[in-house]
Amino acid sequence: MAEIFYFILFVVGLLMVVKGSDWFVDSAVWVAEVFRIPSIIIGATIVSICTTLPETFVSGAAALKGESIMAAGNALGSIAANGGFILAVLLISTRPFIENRQEFLKNCSFLAFLLLLLWAIGLFFGEVSKPMGIGLLFLLVLFIISNVISARKLMDLDIQYDIVDEEEISSHANPHTSMPEGLAYDESENDFNLSFQMIIRKIFLFCLGIFFVIFGSNLLVDNGIRIAEILHVPHFMIAVIFTSIGTSLPELITVITSVRKGVSNLGIGNIIGANILNILQVIGISALLHPLPIAAEKSILLFQLPLLLVMVLSLIGFGLFGKGRLSKWGGLWLLALYFIFLSVNLFRGAVPILGPMLF
Repeated sequence: MAEIFYFILFVVGLLMVVKGSDWFVDSAVWVAEVFRIPSIIIGATIVSICTTLPETFVSGAAALKGESIMAAGNALGSIAANGGFILAVLLISTRPFIENRQEFLKNCSFLAFLLLLLWAIGLFFGEVSKPMGIGLLFLLVLFIISNVISARKLMDLDIQYDIVDEEEISSHANPHTSMPEGLAYDESENDFNLSFQMIIRKIFLFCLGIFFVIFGSNLLVDNGIRIAEILHVPHFMIAVIFTSIGTSLPELITVITSVRKGVSNLGIGNIIGANILNILQVIGISALLHPLPIAAEKSILLFQLPLLLVMVLSLIGFGLFGKGRLSKWGGLWLLALYFIFLSVNLFRGAVPILGPMLF
């Protein structure tokens, strides 16, 4: 009976992390909008960081509890889930056209570089130390700055309209009349509810979201460890498969929303950005809390990282030779790679050759 309770608490922790992240992001974006921070900066910084908030807290909690290999497994498993499953679903369902191939290839190449860097660190040093964690966080700051600069440059001035408050244009007080070129009418723009009740509500949801994420992360890690012991499997496997899939739910929701609204490039950008942040933010912060001995788990260097690198190189190939459009066959290929990733991790003990060799 106690075993079932551990599974229930694991699911409860997962739901708390997902819902808490949702409240936290919603409140953070509201504050940014109230203080007139441009939406393009919100997307390039706040949203991109917050979509990896579940992975950050779960891996951070694992690192603090001395389960460093579990922290690394959660980050790597999330990269696999994002690139091999969520992105594959997007490609198969929409065959998206890459609006800016140069930016797409730049981010994919940077992700490949980070995977190679992590691989080299494991081979030559055996662990991601605290100084290396600081280095990854420094790269995170540079990446965010680069995102903001690139986003501003990529704004198409021919179709990007400024939102103008109705008080500024008296001759167009009627929203149904035509607006001058370059202007758009939005009755709700700047009409934020800044009442005392709303401010208290946002502060409450912000704090409650943080509490849910922290408490839920601890439930995930603690009960994930117990489940691993019950099933007689390594803690790493629970993190790389089950926990990572759960913490990737915000990216999945973003992709579903982007498909529904016809802006699939938003989903692609979010997935690639989230994978980059899984290394810079998640592994960087976790290593800062406790060194991550990635060489201690042989499969990280011999299987996990090489397969993830194949996924990213495949994306680069799609971008170079796909004439700007990502195909369904590309999605099926990514899905096949993720199936291999899951199968080898799930049946590691039952694989006669790969099992002892990789694990």
